[in-house]
Amino acid sequence: CCFQTSGGATGSPRFGDLPLRTPNIDALIARGTSLGRAWTPSPLCAPARSCLATGKRYGEAPVLHNQMDNPFGTDTFYTRLRDVGYQTGNAGKSDLLKGGDSWGATGRHVIDGTDQLAGLGFTHGMDSCGKKAAEKILKSGAVEPYTQMLKARGLEAAFLEDYARRPVSTPDRPPMADWISGRIATPPGAFAYTEPAPLPDEAYNDNFVGRVALDTLQGFDKGQPWFLMVNFPGPHDPMDVTASMLDGWDEVTFPLPRLRETTDPERQQRIRRRYAAMIENIDRWIGRYLAHLEESGQLGNTLVVFASDHGEMLGDRNLWKKQVPFEPSVHVPMVLAGPGVPSRGHLAGLPANLLDLPPTFLALAGAEVPADYAGFDLSGWLGGGSYPRETTCAGLGPWRAICDGRYKLVCGFRDDLFQEAQQFEPFDPESFDDGLLHDLHEDPEETRNLRAALPGVRDRLLAALREEYGPTLPSLRRRLADAATL
Repeated sequence: CCFQTSGGATGSPRFGDLPLRTPNIDALIARGTSLGRAWTPSPLCAPARSCLATGKRYGEAPVLHNQMDNPFGTDTFYTRLRDVGYQTGNAGKSDLLKGGDSWGATGRHVIDGTDQLAGLGFTHGMDSCGKKAAEKILKSGAVEPYTQMLKARGLEAAFLEDYARRPVSTPDRPPMADWISGRIATPPGAFAYTEPAPLPDEAYNDNFVGRVALDTLQGFDKGQPWFLMVNFPGPHDPMDVTASMLDGWDEVTFPLPRLRETTDPERQQRIRRRYAAMIENIDRWIGRYLAHLEESGQLGNTLVVFASDHGEMLGDRNLWKKQVPFEPSVHVPMVLAGPGVPSRGHLAGLPANLLDLPPTFLALAGAEVPADYAGFDLSGWLGGGSYPRETTCAGLGPWRAICDGRYKLVCGFRDDLFQEAQQFEPFDPESFDDGLLHDLHEDPEETRNLRAALPGVRDRLLAALREEYGPTLPSLRRRLADAATL
């Protein structure tokens, strides 16, 4: 399972006519299936990955925001695969244990002699930090595999000096409405600063993770089944690609951000070229993994999945990053290829969710699928049966959203909040009485609210949303309050 940190509409070659260079992902789509309206259960790193690991929807999974960890011994699908005989590996940014800076030099999160990564089900590999976390770790003195490598190579000072030019937050914490209205026009520094990173290619974070993943893959016992989760930190802000990654991108032109008055077109092109270069680099690593599997005779019996934990606004609506219910934020690539996967190509508009992966993996491995998993087992559909899902859902903090592939209902979204504070706000059950209804076929940019014009569609999706998340969710409010006191 190959995971990149953000994808969204720009993260897949079949989600738009974009000049991306992804021959290996394209090949997976051609021989497999790409689910066209796949959503993350929550468009933020740690909550999305907690939902994926536990098979639970947002609000039921242990993690509600980026400052929470999954408790030791959390029941994960990795644990269940391990328990039926699989070697289970993690490479890179799992985001399952990021809150406590407990990586250690081995990346196994050993606390008081207890391997926390093993407690979540991983027998092989290691956990490492994301792009933003690396700066914090180097400044704090915490121990972690990627930053230890930077120190060992004498690159710590150069990395910190570079990241000082790429601030990831906005100090005055303006509400999203100020961005959406265009009152703030300059992208955050993490996007606006587009000079190449002062690192050799092998010291770039995605390449560090790529190498760890290949080593882990090559280290598995071929006589025993295995599962490998590859977690690339990119594509993700800041736009810190290496000089060689920019080769061939200077003359490529991308569509400019939508629903944004563009007074800086060349800057926007530079940003999008760098994001595309990150995707191309990850695609190269996917090619290396596929080549190894073919050379070792394992490709024919290996299911390959390419997906992402969240999307990226990348300037659409004059917004950046994620955490919002708009399509570039919640929409992710979800590609499956391998034995038993029919060659259906890209299925535009078919609702799917990352939560469908855990039950599908477990079913294919012959393991028991917990009855309380929120996703759908797709193995029967892959084998020729009917498609099990009618809608897909997502949530974060105060908002919840549901989509049937065409119509999308959003309840509780607040643009009066600072974007990065969205994750800490409680859900208000009364938000079900208000909301936004969009027709993604006729209005893919989500500009026209049809809630009053289509009451039948509104009521159908509202009933499905209530059934998915419950009418009140008082436990979510309590859990947020409890987490704030920790």
